[in-house]
Amino acid sequence: MPKSLISSVPVLMYHHISPVDGAHTVSPDMFHKHLSILRERDIRILSIDEFSCWREGKLDIRQPSVLLTFDDAWLDNWVYAFPILQEFQANAIFFVVTSWPGDGKVRDHLLQEEAWEPKSHTVSMELAGTGRGDEVSMRWSELIAARDTGLVGIGCHSNTHGRWWNEGSSWAENLVGLKNDLEASRRAMKDKIGVCPIHWCWPKGLFSNRAFELASEYGFTSQFSTLRGSNSAGRKKLVRRFGVENKPPTWLEKRISVYGDPLLGGALGLIHQQLQGGRMAKRFKFASPGEFEFPLFKLI
Repeated sequence: MPKSLISSVPVLMYHHISPVDGAHTVSPDMFHKHLSILRERDIRILSIDEFSCWREGKLDIRQPSVLLTFDDAWLDNWVYAFPILQEFQANAIFFVVTSWPGDGKVRDHLLQEEAWEPKSHTVSMELAGTGRGDEVSMRWSELIAARDTGLVGIGCHSNTHGRWWNEGSSWAENLVGLKNDLEASRRAMKDKIGVCPIHWCWPKGLFSNRAFELASEYGFTSQFSTLRGSNSAGRKKLVRRFGVENKPPTWLEKRISVYGDPLLGGALGLIHQQLQGGRMAKRFKFASPGEFEFPLFKLI
């Protein structure tokens, strides 16, 4: 009997892979265990191109599958995560904040030379995009080197990590700030890697109906969120993800089971999008009517 088609693909969201304990961080040993259990359970790790083709109905998948995503393109992704991805020949997509990477050469021997000390997420956020940003962010050369192995795709995580949400005194000014960021993101991507990808990841999980439309107008037609839920074949507005914690493989297996179930994952997704819409409406009270109104019975 042939296997039935897969109807939902869970998308995993990582930030740091580092021995430094803290928020948004999974240890290298635990990340290795995560990939080991995926291999043991015969769960396929899709490339971003495979995932996109599946969403568009151009690829049938009959094997339980996941997509791995990494937000911010931290240097520890290059030092710790990438070698493990290579070991397992596992695909992933790195979402880069385009104003953060430096222009130096590839750093191949940071661990061997003990010339680099990994930083916590809090410290990394303080240093990123500053004169010391090279201590915490991947360089463009390293992103390109990872991409050229065929294992890593590159997506856009904005140019300013969502700074436009805090700079406008009105909703119209916020949207102008978003447009400026989208333009800067496209320019940086084309200048540094030769092409602007279609994949966009909303910083801090903040978005609105108009923001989604604007990003689409600028060519970012594949948009990733922090909304939890199932991902089905057939293009919807947003790709849903769940944050991976520094917990054992049994924890990860349970989450994959939940979000791999289109009914259970879909129901949780509907609840989460209403909660998220309510939170954003409270934060941005001056927003235009309907900006954060999402369907009750349909995943966005």
